[in-house]
Amino acid sequence: MKYSLIYLRVTVLGVFVAFLLPSCTTSIVNPTEKPDTIRITSYSPASAGGGDTIVVHGENFPQGNLKLNISLNGIKMDIISSGKDSLLARVPSMAGSGPIVVANKTQSFTGPRFTYKYHVNVTTVAGSGAVGAADGTGINAEFNCPWGITADTNGDLYIADCYNRLIRKVSGDSHRVSSISIPTLINGKTFFSPYNIALDRTGHNLYVTDFNKDLLKIYADRSMNVIYTNDDAITTGIAIGPDGFLYMSDNIKGTIQKLDTSGSVISIFASGLSTPRNIIFDKDGHLYIPGAPENIYKFTSTGERSLIRIAHFDGWEIARDTRGNIYEADHFNNTVRMIEASTGDNFIIAGSGSAADVDGQGVQASFNGPQGLTIDDKGQLYLTTFNYNTNGGNKIRKITIK
Repeated sequence: MKYSLIYLRVTVLGVFVAFLLPSCTTSIVNPTEKPDTIRITSYSPASAGGGDTIVVHGENFPQGNLKLNISLNGIKMDIISSGKDSLLARVPSMAGSGPIVVANKTQSFTGPRFTYKYHVNVTTVAGSGAVGAADGTGINAEFNCPWGITADTNGDLYIADCYNRLIRKVSGDSHRVSSISIPTLINGKTFFSPYNIALDRTGHNLYVTDFNKDLLKIYADRSMNVIYTNDDAITTGIAIGPDGFLYMSDNIKGTIQKLDTSGSVISIFASGLSTPRNIIFDKDGHLYIPGAPENIYKFTSTGERSLIRIAHFDGWEIARDTRGNIYEADHFNNTVRMIEASTGDNFIIAGSGSAADVDGQGVQASFNGPQGLTIDDKGQLYLTTFNYNTNGGNKIRKITIK
């Protein structure tokens, strides 16, 4: 109480500001910081997409000839103009959400989280939607339960057209659809409906599983041979690893086998998986494979195993881009989900949830039973659709994300 009386008296006398103000200032400033420490306080707008410009608000941004770098998730942002308390900068494409960092020659300063706004466009590449096997260009072609899909370096797509017993090629330049027919008996061996597919980009051989017991090799000259058969197996995913070997999943046994290109088993690469499906590799040689319930298994190039959880995911196939974002074809919810590499956030990036193949932007578009999924060298997703309740879908969709 004595202190309060003195406080009131000194304030009335007008002396308070003279001797008390310095102590008030130091109470709200970190004493270890210099007066000219860079601070990032906010962004306008707080959410934007690649190529958009934003204002980064803050304090003590260096002026003159001092070097200043600004980045989002390690990707450099172009500075358009700058002032002491703000920077006008351009958001880099596919940078993802996360804090923006401003750095001078000696230090870096981290701001609050910025939300990246993905621009997504969904179009139809091929398929009229009707059940059929007709070749043709674009929507004049027909499919019957297209499933596995893969892309060549030139943009050509190869699709396992399950119920038609065909491998379909969609030309990248014209979207012309042509067919490779699969006989019921191949060199005396039975091959069932083609399911998943991988392409050897060097020799242009195709490897196709049948969700049964077999692995089919289709050579570049379109001759073919069943190179693996196991009556106790259910062959599902197939991929060619960076080491040149084949990796094939067994949906029932929960294994991944490593084979040579003649179909001979080298080893069991992994076991104890729950209903593994398609297999993908990243640029560092890490293997990813989805399995139930709501899991993605990851194996490093040395075989170390970890688990990525996918809440709300109810489908079979995944793809991964070069920035590490994972995409999921959510068959039963008719959406495509994304696990953002920079944040780990899991959200719908395309699809309204309606069971219909409608082109459009992001969640304004829709899918009729998304199932097979792949990504090409340009980062564009391709998706096959089929609805088992209505026999609808039967289309090849393209998803461009920026």
